[in-house]
Amino acid sequence: MDEPKGDTIVGEAANEPTTESVPGDAQVAQGQAAAPVKRARGSLLRAVLPIIILGVVLLVLPTFIPSFLQSLVTKMMIFSIFAMSMNILWGYANIPTFGHAVFFGAGGYAAGILIFHAGISNFWLNLVLAVLFAAAVAALLGFPAFRVYGVGAGNTNPIYFLLVTLAFGEIAARVAIWARSLTGGSTGMAGIPYPDLGMGLKMTPSRYYYLVFIFAVVCIYLMYRIENSHYGYGLRGIHDNERRMQALGYNTWLYKYTSWVIAGAFGGVAGVLFAYFGGVMTPNSLAMQTSEIGFMAVILGGATLFAGPIVGVVLYVGIEYLASLYLPDRWPLILGAMFVAVIMLMRQGLGPMLVDVWRRLIRGSS
Repeated sequence: MDEPKGDTIVGEAANEPTTESVPGDAQVAQGQAAAPVKRARGSLLRAVLPIIILGVVLLVLPTFIPSFLQSLVTKMMIFSIFAMSMNILWGYANIPTFGHAVFFGAGGYAAGILIFHAGISNFWLNLVLAVLFAAAVAALLGFPAFRVYGVGAGNTNPIYFLLVTLAFGEIAARVAIWARSLTGGSTGMAGIPYPDLGMGLKMTPSRYYYLVFIFAVVCIYLMYRIENSHYGYGLRGIHDNERRMQALGYNTWLYKYTSWVIAGAFGGVAGVLFAYFGGVMTPNSLAMQTSEIGFMAVILGGATLFAGPIVGVVLYVGIEYLASLYLPDRWPLILGAMFVAVIMLMRQGLGPMLVDVWRRLIRGSS
């Protein structure tokens, strides 16, 4: 008995897509696929645009401002590297410290000692050796520091850790005073010249501004890549719940120890740049007085935002400069009032608030 051919033809035709529906479906699918890409590009542009604007402003700024303001901006860029290196420990690994200036001072003093006592005038060699020395100091001090801090989340006590790191800074300052033949003692090591880059290029304050700008861009980019890598996300996991990270198989002690060494190396870079910038290194560069700048910058700018310490440094150094002009005796009072205001009114710091304002402006313009 023959099968009904008509039904077969109809069934086959029903399973085949019509020629009119193909282009329409393809266009809809392409539109749906392109929409997330456009949104991602738009969000990336909105995030990168402030950085581009800031970079352009910093590049053209020396042509419009006097030399003393140019030096002030140079100092801000140096301490931005220092504060962001501290935020690797605090904002990402949950390791607050009062002794980060040890690495800053170690880098600066090492550069000066290499110039005056080893006779090495090449800037690049000095930089590498000084940063390696700062990293070695961090690696050495990390063992007793994290012996106090502990490994398990239930055993950690940051109060003892803060006291130990504070002691590191004071001991390092005393060593700098004691080793007078190398460091100049309590008066410090003065007369550090501008760096010799070779190729017959004579360094001036304006050229050194751009040199610091290049180092700031490179260091901040490297820290961004580190903090947004698998390693950086591991540090964030330790910050949120160390015990859970241990249960997942992470060696949290090694993560914290290596972050301490990495932060020490970047702190050493800032110290080297500061030594060439100011031409002098004093024992206070190793003590709490310098660590306070990074500590306050992280608090004021916000530890939860990558660029928060930069905002904090600009606020701290800028207000310190204005206070030195008009109210030099009231600077501690101004600093304390600024600290209390941020803690009470902006718990996350000034940086996240500026990001929120920027997002509202972008939404309003779009």
